[in-house]
Amino acid sequence: MGYSFKIDLPSGRELYLRELWQYRTYKELIEGLPTAEFNAEKLVQLLEDKRHRLYGGPPYLIQPIETSLGYCCDRPYQFGTPSALPQITCIARFESFDPARDKEAHASGLTIIWFQGDFALPIETDVFDKITSIDWKSHAGDFCW
Repeated sequence: MGYSFKIDLPSGRELYLRELWQYRTYKELIEGLPTAEFNAEKLVQLLEDKRHRLYGGPPYLIQPIETSLGYCCDRPYQFGTPSALPQITCIARFESFDPARDKEAHASGLTIIWFQGDFALPIETDVFDKITSIDWKSHAGDFCW
């Protein structure tokens, strides 16, 4: 097994990065500005798309920080409130060789979604800190090999 990126949780649990997908957050935005409304819809769609895919439960979203975009015209932007998420969307599968809840299982896993300014690795410090504070037993799904 080729696990090369490991995170040690404060609980002593070790998480291993199994897969990492990354892409530019606004790759599909052809023209115009991103808006708070567009961003909210994007987050809902992303969570729904990844729900129950691998570990039997929803992915864990690290809530991104939106940045208001100044709109300099004398009238409101016609498509909503100009606002941007960080430039890169990251979707990662983390696994632990210990089950989260079911002691009969072999391991546990969780898909974690976050946004950051540049492609990972490294994971930005504030995001890394949020990953290490996730209650793994509450959010991860157990599985057998």
